[in-house]
Amino acid sequence: MDEDKKRRASLSKRFFTSDQHFGHANILKYEDETRRKPNGGRFRDVDQMDTYLIEQWNATVGKDDVVYCLGDLSYKIASATEALAKMNGTKILIVGNHDPFFKQMIGNDEQRRNAHERAPSIGYAEIHLELILEIPGIGMAKLSHFPYEPLEDADENYTRYIDLRPVPSGEEILLHGHVHSQWLWKMDKYGILPPMINLGIEMWGMKPVSEDQLVKLYREVMANGNTLGQPKV
Repeated sequence: MDEDKKRRASLSKRFFTSDQHFGHANILKYEDETRRKPNGGRFRDVDQMDTYLIEQWNATVGKDDVVYCLGDLSYKIASATEALAKMNGTKILIVGNHDPFFKQMIGNDEQRRNAHERAPSIGYAEIHLELILEIPGIGMAKLSHFPYEPLEDADENYTRYIDLRPVPSGEEILLHGHVHSQWLWKMDKYGILPPMINLGIEMWGMKPVSEDQLVKLYREVMANGNTLGQPKV
């Protein structure tokens, strides 16, 4: 690695985000109360939403930073390719059910190889179904689009893809998306599962989340547990 690359690597930061849904007009209906402009107004249409999300991303993420996208960036290849080309940073995708490579990544070995080979042409440096990451101040974090399988029916609305839910394997925390505005963080009352933090953009001001923000919230959750409120950040 040359000196310039070493310098840039030392300055890069890591960010986390989920569920942009670029090009998906119906998301403005499904998340009508939470997917809003800073002044609380609704987006005129999906194109205005897409433009705003890209602006928020680039105001947060630098060109040398790394962003872990926890799924559902866009279900359309054209929309994903266009958005990724305009956004700063190296993007690593944790595949969600509304991503173009979802069916391939849950398919056979040949389909997964094809997905890995095609991902860079869209704008992803890597793609995964799950990923384990060390986060200083937290420890081992598991990254998945999906939260853990709910222990009770009331724990999650519209529960789907149960067979694809992550299984605890020693991680300190699960970082996920998929549930949009259902919760910011969750701890099960039985103490069986590690805590979960939802990276859905509706809960984080419509922009990626820094590593420092995650560590701060994790410490608050662990210190206060179920007494801590769940406002948007």
